[in-house]
Amino acid sequence: MQPEFRLYAVKIFAVCSIVFFVQNFYGSFTDLFSLDSSMVFQRPWTLFTYMFLHADLQHFISNMFALLVFGLILEKTIGSENFLKVYFLAGVSSGLIGSFFYASVLGASGAIFGAMASLALLRPSLTVWVGYIPMPMIIALFVWAASDMLGLFIPSNVANSGHLAGMLFGALYTLAYLGKFREQPAKKYRIHISEETIREWEKRYM
Repeated sequence: MQPEFRLYAVKIFAVCSIVFFVQNFYGSFTDLFSLDSSMVFQRPWTLFTYMFLHADLQHFISNMFALLVFGLILEKTIGSENFLKVYFLAGVSSGLIGSFFYASVLGASGAIFGAMASLALLRPSLTVWVGYIPMPMIIALFVWAASDMLGLFIPSNVANSGHLAGMLFGALYTLAYLGKFREQPAKKYRIHISEETIREWEKRYM
């Protein structure tokens, strides 16, 4: 049976777009719903709401592009309900781990990396572009992971540990619950020719 496909990736994109518009007019909105590491237990809802916020236009565009490309493919592959579980649980895990390393966190990156890790395991041969280089999705996942591991040692505004946490959760959840959606290798068909057919061919042509 074909899994249910409700375009939730597009709906998440729409919500993030509205939120980003509001952020640019009401600065206090970002402070209210971003993940403040010192107030995780006082404001637990921010483990969810921080995923809809973005720091600037470049941050928003890069995340939303990845969401629409990889999110839609994953949702089509595993169904909308499973997609939401992977996306939001990876996002919460990313935020929770990120809160131990950063003063504040915002953005959909952790959730998106969780979806990308899931897709890499289910469709490892899918060709994607990393920079200007085409490569299989599973190789791209290792490239992204290596980049974030390197980023752990280079100070920046990127929540590398959150990205890695999202990837790890997406991979573990996929291995545990979504194996049935894995891409199956093409069947190899053996051609069987009976001895009678061979003798008939020999009589006719030899």
